[in-house]
Amino acid sequence: MTLAAAIELADLSRPNEFDASLKRFWLSALDGQIRAELYESCGETPALGIYDGSADDETELLVPWPFDDLYVRYLVMRIDFENGEFERYNNDAAAFNRIWQSYAGYYVRHHLPQGAAALRF
Repeated sequence: MTLAAAIELADLSRPNEFDASLKRFWLSALDGQIRAELYESCGETPALGIYDGSADDETELLVPWPFDDLYVRYLVMRIDFENGEFERYNNDAAAFNRIWQSYAGYYVRHHLPQGAAALRF
């Protein structure tokens, strides 16, 4: 999913007044966390820049399909939190966490964590 697609889908799902640059910042922080918490623990360091105003709208985010709805859920969750809509935020956080856990589990199952040896029988 691209930066522009994530922002567009979140805006369609939850119309809001937040600037696209703020949403880019949120997505940048999320991809930074994904890289630090998941990819680096598996010995991988995908290229990652800060998604600021100079980032191309077609920049691909780190998490691939079919897990890329994670970005839309994250943006909607942040919008609800910033608007003080905490019941909606809690529901969105639960949806985000389900996708995150599913992706993290999938990723770890398919990428040997750094320092781990393969089991031999």
